[in-house]
Amino acid sequence: MTSGPSAGKAGLCAAPRLRPQRGDMNYFCSMPSVYFQTFGCQMNTADSNSLLHALANRGWHEVSSPEAAALIIVNTCSVREHAEARARARIAEFAAKKRRSARYPDPQRLWVIGCMAERLGERLRESIPAIDAVIGAPELADPEAVLMRHLGGHEDGPAAPPEPEVSEFFPVMRGCNNFCAYCIVPFVRGPETSVKADRIVAALKARAAAGVREVTLLGQNVNSYGDNGLGFPGLLRRVAAIDGLSRIRFLTSHPKDCTEELISTIAENAGLCRHLHLPVQAGSDRILSLMNRKYTADRYRSLLSMIRRILPDADITTDLMVGFPSETEEEFAATLALAREARFTTAFMFAYSAREGTAAAKLEDDIPRDVKIERLNRLIALQTATTREIYESMVGQTKEIMVYGPLKKRGESFLRGQDRGCKRILIRGLEAPPGTLLTARIVRSSGMTLIAERK
Repeated sequence: MTSGPSAGKAGLCAAPRLRPQRGDMNYFCSMPSVYFQTFGCQMNTADSNSLLHALANRGWHEVSSPEAAALIIVNTCSVREHAEARARARIAEFAAKKRRSARYPDPQRLWVIGCMAERLGERLRESIPAIDAVIGAPELADPEAVLMRHLGGHEDGPAAPPEPEVSEFFPVMRGCNNFCAYCIVPFVRGPETSVKADRIVAALKARAAAGVREVTLLGQNVNSYGDNGLGFPGLLRRVAAIDGLSRIRFLTSHPKDCTEELISTIAENAGLCRHLHLPVQAGSDRILSLMNRKYTADRYRSLLSMIRRILPDADITTDLMVGFPSETEEEFAATLALAREARFTTAFMFAYSAREGTAAAKLEDDIPRDVKIERLNRLIALQTATTREIYESMVGQTKEIMVYGPLKKRGESFLRGQDRGCKRILIRGLEAPPGTLLTARIVRSSGMTLIAERK
């Protein structure tokens, strides 16, 4: 799911220099530019986009190469140890190159933002001194305040907001109150806070007028949204009534807040997509209790039955974790059994890793790494086979597809798009602008992608 400073205002550049040359850092300082590297979830993508828009309103422009940027911004994820390790490696790489560019009068600056920035704070700068600013995830809810703090007052400059994408992420709430035992999110993003519904509707009307045709409403637990008695189903109904928005999606739902009213609202509104991401995490009641997930495996199964009764064509996707502390082979088998029964369209699957500060970090991480990996591989094999079967069952069907843009693959031209669920589709032999809704017949499945041709 989200921008020239002048001398004396904590900006990146001093006074403009004569005849800046490409390849000289002064060239880039005369044309304020920013490079984003975003890790993690859709909320991080949305935060990066919001910060980019705020920079654009100050006359900044985005570049595709870090070498060409006056400012490098790395938006980080802390959900898993591997995500932090990847971000750290990239930050260190940027820092090393930045140090080599310090001979220029106005060297690059490096900001680290997001969840890892919130979790580690100034410890990041102690370990990588070349970092100029550490900006935690909660601050990103107000991007203009971030820029005021780190760049100073709003300078005059040509407003050059990025061209709107056909499909955009839009946060409607932030934070989390659930405190699942393994999860760092409540600690790095804070408590749940919902955006006022009137503000959401006004902003999305403006985005639709600018050319956005699909929006994904975001929240750590988006279906726990609330605004003075208006719950998430009511918000969906208001958003679905906005002229110009062809499709509305949302991420991520918590099973404890998934209600029949929510599913019925989707069924009653053609613009609401038939896709629910409903993380289950495990199939064992004991492990779910240790995780503090607030439901049982049978309660989750009853939700699946309700969804498929009301929305028989829905794609249901999930998150699954293996190797949680003390998980037995029998309990892992329960997760396999639930996944086999549920027949998720796709799933995000992970091995448990301890996160400092969470309740689970106090438990003994007693499942050997090789056992975790072996279990994860078995789960991946099961889900991959299920996904392949589901995709192959689509061959011969006609689907309504939203076009996102062109794609070249192995020398052949396609349009890339998505159905009203979560299935990615490549359409052969057509040209159409992004945002177009068209119908096409599925002629082939690669197992993870569908190939379509126009009827």
